[in-house]
Amino acid sequence: MPQGYRTRHMKKRRRERRQRWQLVLLYAVAPLVALGAVVGAYFLARALTATEQVDPDRGRMVLIVVGGKDDGQPAAGLALYDPVRRSYRFYTVPRALLLEGPQGEYVMAGDEMGTPALRRDLGRLIGVPIRDELRLSYRQLARIAGDTTLRVTLARPVELRVDGVWRTYQDSIEVPAGRLERLLAAEGRDGEDEDAMAQAAFAALLHAGALRTAAQRRAVVEGSTAGIADEGRQAAVRRALAGLLSRPVDVARFPSEGKVAEGQFAFRPDRSTVMTDITRLAPGYAARYTILIRNGTGEAGIGGLVHKRLAVLDAALPSPANADSFDYDRTEILAGSDALAVAEDVRAILGRGVVLSGEQLPARTLVVIVGGDLQVRDLQ
Repeated sequence: MPQGYRTRHMKKRRRERRQRWQLVLLYAVAPLVALGAVVGAYFLARALTATEQVDPDRGRMVLIVVGGKDDGQPAAGLALYDPVRRSYRFYTVPRALLLEGPQGEYVMAGDEMGTPALRRDLGRLIGVPIRDELRLSYRQLARIAGDTTLRVTLARPVELRVDGVWRTYQDSIEVPAGRLERLLAAEGRDGEDEDAMAQAAFAALLHAGALRTAAQRRAVVEGSTAGIADEGRQAAVRRALAGLLSRPVDVARFPSEGKVAEGQFAFRPDRSTVMTDITRLAPGYAARYTILIRNGTGEAGIGGLVHKRLAVLDAALPSPANADSFDYDRTEILAGSDALAVAEDVRAILGRGVVLSGEQLPARTLVVIVGGDLQVRDLQ
């Protein structure tokens, strides 16, 4: 009995000692917990009340037209902000680009440069109106690079009619910025030559402009946009021009393919690439449909490949996610009541799958569950 008493007594003392230490630890930690709660509440309140920082729509896509009237044959390009890369792209708009007018008639971009029709018809092709336009003379264009000689690097030889004489240009050529008009306004043997020179010339110009000091770039931006009366549009164009000069810019032709039809050369728009590379980045783009991609096989990366394939469709494409299981043997395309036609397009693009009715889905929503019948090699 005494031994049992001593055992109980020792257990009681250990328990009391443990409780005292717990109280000491609680008193020590309590102020830190309270401080953490206060700090957490502060930052939560800031997050809830802070103004969301969103790239403004204006200034993200601007049509730039150079020359026209008595200032040499015009040239044009489209500046587009890429929010993923946080930088601008620049697409040359060939004079031989084939566009459609309001009545569906075919027109050449070169016939509309310097008029509101180019912005209207190019916006119709993109599927999003182009709000902002910057018009420059060739003299104003040269000021972007300053008093310097540009090194224009050509990807292939081109033949242009300059000062009434046909000349062949190849590799790298040097030209003063003030004489750039001779190359941009020149007539080529075909549209391919003209646009190849335009890409090289604009790339050299923008690169030289980006190498100037911040003060010089700021002066160029302000001077180039001073003639825009509307303050909102002026601010938008200034953002775009400043963005073009802030870092190296990728320069490419507006997505199109050169073809000769009935003896006439023209660049026919590549509508799929226009959708993936331009329309989806354009401010104000709102897709009619939404396509949700689900990986039903567990194969790594296949959801991203399907996402890339379906980007040609006029549909919102959230990031892929996993399906409820990885045992789908067949790709399923579930379509809302108003999305059956799009579901057939999805099946045609993937070359696999069965279209099913998605009774529980919103009318314009589709769910693509990737099954085992679709392999990575089928999408590469």
